[in-house]
Amino acid sequence: MTQKDQDATAIDRAMTKSLVRERRPLTPIWLLPFMALLIAGWLVWRTINEAGIEVNVQFDNGRGIKAGKTEVVHNGVAIGKVTDLSPSQDLTAVDVRIEMDRRFEQLITEQSSFWLVKPQVSFAGVSGLDTLVSGNYIAFNPGKAFSSNSSVQKKNNFIALQEPPPQAEEQAGLNLILRAKELSSVENRSPVYYRKLKVGEVTGYELAETGQHVNINIYIQQQFAGLIHQNTRFWNASGVDVSGSLTNLKVRTQSLISIVQGGISLYTPDWEDTTPAAENNEEFILYRDYENAEAGIPVTIEFPIEVSLGESNIPIRFHGFEVGRIKTVDVSEDLTLIEAEATIRPEAKPALVKGTRFWLVEPRLGLQGVSGLDTLLGGRYIAMDVNKQDIDKGEQVSLFKGLARRPPAQASAPGLHLSLEAESASGITEGSPVLYRNVPVGTVQSYELKKSGVLIKTLIKPAYHHLINESSRFWNVSGISVEGDLNGFKIKAGTLNSLISGGIAFNTPESTAKKVSNGVSFPLHDSEAKSRDSHVFIDIRFETAEGLKVGTKIKYRGMDVGRVEKLELDTHGNGVIARSSLDEDKSWLARKGSRFWLVRPQLGLASTTHLETLITGQYITIQTSSHPGKPESNFFGATMQPDNQPKLSGLKLELISNRLGSVRRGNPVYYREIPVGTVTGYKLDNPASQVIIFINIEDRYKNLVTNRSQFWNASGINIDVSLFSGAKIKTESLEALLSGGIAFATPDEPAQPVIRGQRFWLAKKAEDSWLKWSPKINIDE
Repeated sequence: MTQKDQDATAIDRAMTKSLVRERRPLTPIWLLPFMALLIAGWLVWRTINEAGIEVNVQFDNGRGIKAGKTEVVHNGVAIGKVTDLSPSQDLTAVDVRIEMDRRFEQLITEQSSFWLVKPQVSFAGVSGLDTLVSGNYIAFNPGKAFSSNSSVQKKNNFIALQEPPPQAEEQAGLNLILRAKELSSVENRSPVYYRKLKVGEVTGYELAETGQHVNINIYIQQQFAGLIHQNTRFWNASGVDVSGSLTNLKVRTQSLISIVQGGISLYTPDWEDTTPAAENNEEFILYRDYENAEAGIPVTIEFPIEVSLGESNIPIRFHGFEVGRIKTVDVSEDLTLIEAEATIRPEAKPALVKGTRFWLVEPRLGLQGVSGLDTLLGGRYIAMDVNKQDIDKGEQVSLFKGLARRPPAQASAPGLHLSLEAESASGITEGSPVLYRNVPVGTVQSYELKKSGVLIKTLIKPAYHHLINESSRFWNVSGISVEGDLNGFKIKAGTLNSLISGGIAFNTPESTAKKVSNGVSFPLHDSEAKSRDSHVFIDIRFETAEGLKVGTKIKYRGMDVGRVEKLELDTHGNGVIARSSLDEDKSWLARKGSRFWLVRPQLGLASTTHLETLITGQYITIQTSSHPGKPESNFFGATMQPDNQPKLSGLKLELISNRLGSVRRGNPVYYREIPVGTVTGYKLDNPASQVIIFINIEDRYKNLVTNRSQFWNASGINIDVSLFSGAKIKTESLEALLSGGIAFATPDEPAQPVIRGQRFWLAKKAEDSWLKWSPKINIDE
């Protein structure tokens, strides 16, 4: 084969091989371009499908709006963003282009609205506070969704609102129209209140076509729409309503917001017949204030003909709180009554029951004091009162009997109702206080004449009910009671009120006595002394009235047990009779053998006693007998303490002496210069040849005395002078030197104990051997 043929054959083979290779299957690498094409197409579709809806909103200005930053928010969720803003063609506004989420396309209709939210601070409150952190945003309020069956049309161009739309546009509720003579301080979004609870707001207002009144549109929230009926009253609660007087200044407002923004209140009288519920766009009258709205309960009060009410609009007060007003005043057809038509606030309706009382309060000046002083500046008013028992009965009425002045408390009023029987009123009037230890605990409610005298009705406050029981005693404390003489005066007066208007005082000597109930009667005595009818009265005769006076206390062991009620001259010329009283439970002191004497201050070098009487006054003290006798009512009183007063305990001995010397009652009895007893008294023996001195040795020292003991007079100074030993001066103590005293010694030898009343001889001085005795005698510790 030639070379040429070989070359041709090689070429044919190469061509054949090439053709065979072109017929092989496609490789995976060819899928890459196809996939890229699909992804690109999907991205283009997604971009087109998810692209936002472009909306144009025109604002007055662009302050606070920034492209790419300011968001469109609905219910706190961002649903769009500002993409561009530019001046309007006429340069009077700013066109803002917004890209909205396509999912809200059906909600962007002609009913939609946009407005700018930014922080605002005013007297009415703070709004848009969240924008301080997140920045200003555009709020979106969707309208009714677009559908093929609705008449709502889509819209892409809007004019922004100046402020948020009224709440009525956001949810269902009741829309009403209020007709007022003037707008006053009511504004858009002013609150509408029911019992101070916000139930709606003002949505707008406009002047009526006739120009005679203003129509105010309000919206009531759905949950409160049932409160509105055709007889509902509306009144202006805007700003601050100031009325009253200098003593009763009344400031009325619903809330701080209503002061600034204005407000409207409403109420549906529940005492009137039920009327149909209000319908949308129904008209009502807006009254100027609460009084003009007449949203009160109408009542009639009939006063006695002598009551002069004068003009109408007199306030009605319940314990200081105004609860109503007198609207009209007229005379009854028979000219016997004053008929007052009034309105009572709804909150006071529970008090309009049978038993409720009304009376006129006006200034009154008299000896019993000044009443109704606040009316001098604030004007007269009608007082209203009712008790809980009548409220609980719930017998509602609309006709009441009025009174000319404050009536007495009703029998069902809280407290203890008592009756006091007296011969005369003696200065006691209605309102006079009832005093316990000069503390007012009640008042006189009324009084009336009876055949036997005067019946006075009183009321004790509930807090002091426990002070009264069957042992209580009442007496008249009207005016001033003066007791005393040149040695001292005692002026008694209950209180300033009782000084002028009279008063009643009482005490309760027995706290454990049986308690009393309403309606119990007590006698009313003319004075405290006469109220002690249950006390024991005794007569004490003194030589002179010096140091005595009416009211002088009688004491036993330092305790008050009675007093001198009256001083009289003895008709037989035997001195002065102190007619006195003892507490009933101390009547056992008035028995035969009891001794009375007047305690006076004593001044001396040796001792000074009873100095307290210089301030507290002198008093009469009692010493009972060790063997008391029968009850006695006549006694003799001494002007000083008796010299032979016995002691209640200790070893009682008697010393015999030729003369008393300087020994006096109260002198000490010494043993080894230690006082162990006291001289209790002295007297002449019978026959009067000797002096008996009574001493009392304390119980713990009674073992020191035996039948061998020797007693001597330790009074004064014992001076012994001799040529060789000089002068010797002896005395027991400085007290013995000044006031005297008695000493004794006991020998150290067998002896017998002494008995009560045993007698010893009292030596003038001690023998030297007595002073050397030193027995070891045990004493009681």
